[in-house]
Order: sequence, then C-alpha cells, then structure tokens
Amino acid sequence: MSEGMRVNPTWAASLEKQLGETREALRGRDPTQVAGNSGAACEVATHETRLEVRFWDHSYRITWPDVTVRDLAGGPCPLPTETALLQYLHVADGTLLENGWVSLRNLPHGAFYEQAFQGYSGNPLAKAFRRDLEGFRAAAERMGGEPLDMGSAGYRFWAFPRVPLAVVYWSGGDEFPDNAQVLFDKSAGHYQPVEMLAHLGSMLCERLIGARETPA
Repeated sequence: MSEGMRVNPTWAASLEKQLGETREALRGRDPTQVAGNSGAACEVATHETRLEVRFWDHSYRITWPDVTVRDLAGGPCPLPTETALLQYLHVADGTLLENGWVSLRNLPHGAFYEQAFQGYSGNPLAKAFRRDLEGFRAAAERMGGEPLDMGSAGYRFWAFPRVPLAVVYWSGGDEFPDNAQVLFDKSAGHYQPVEMLAHLGSMLCERLIGARETPA
C-alpha cells in the first residue's frame, strides 16, 4: 500500500516552503538529540550521521549534515512524505506518551479543524464499512492494527515511532447509522502540528478503506 498522502492544492502549495524551512532548522541541531526526542534509530559515521525513521509501514533514512531523506533502497520519497518526516523530527521534543485518547478538538488549535476533519476521516470510513463490522476488523488487522477495548471495535496504529492513532468504530445495527472516529494520544501535539495530524488521520482512514476486501 502506498505511503504517499493525498493533499489539497492549497496545502500542497505550501509544502515546498515548509520543507525548506524545516530542513534548515534541522541542520542547526544535533542529530543524536533529534533521534533521542523522536525515537529514531541513529548511526554516527565519520562523515555523516544517519537517522532511520518508520512512517506507517515504510522506513526512511535521513542524513546529516545535508538533511536529505531517502527510502532504504536509496530512492527519493514524495514531497508530502518528506515534509511529514522532517516536521516530525523537528517538532518531536521527547514528551512521553500519555496513553490517553482524545479527539482532534482536544489538541492545541484542533477545535478549528474538528468538524471538517470528521467529514473527511471518520464519516467516509463509516460509510465504506456500513453494517460490516467484521469487514472493518479484518481490514484493521490486515494493516497491523492493535486491538483496543473501545466502541464496537477499536484499533491502534503507529504513524511514527511516537505518534499512535486510534480508529474507533461503533456499529449502529439495523436502526442507526454506523459511526467512526480517529483519536490521538494526548501527547500528539508534541510531535506534529495539528494540520499534519489531521492529514495523518485522513490518510489512515483512506488506507483502511483501501484494505477492505471487495465482496465476491
């Protein structure tokens, strides 16, 4: 499954600027400290330092002092993926996970995005799996989701080493519509800005829909 993320044109237009600023900020930092704050693997060599970071189910290598991003085969990665990776490394401050789930609304500056976010994350997911709770479970487990005791079914996924997301699904049965929601650890704002967290939540829902088995 592709690790690339869909972005709206307005947000995409700002990525180049964000990427340049983030890369420049990281060049002035100690990569070993960046690794410690983000949970990245770190290898110090004579002429460069290499960090390895997992993003969903792919791993990437970031090298200092140039702060370039490559996949493990040495190839480039898409601009949105590169931006997400470098923003993660830049924002990560080492805060411990709180192991408490909240909606986007409860994260810093998240209330502004909450309604729109539900419209392009949980709502289309519930529509895709309506009256198919077992299909949702199967898709989540194919993607490596870790079961949670939440809703009719809930699963935890890892976007980055310290950015877990939960998807909770409520079955409405025959009388009510199904519902689904993406939740975040309370510490999420210490690892990504809220705009990127919203895109990660949307991306996760798209991946789950893509993992749904088409009935024969």
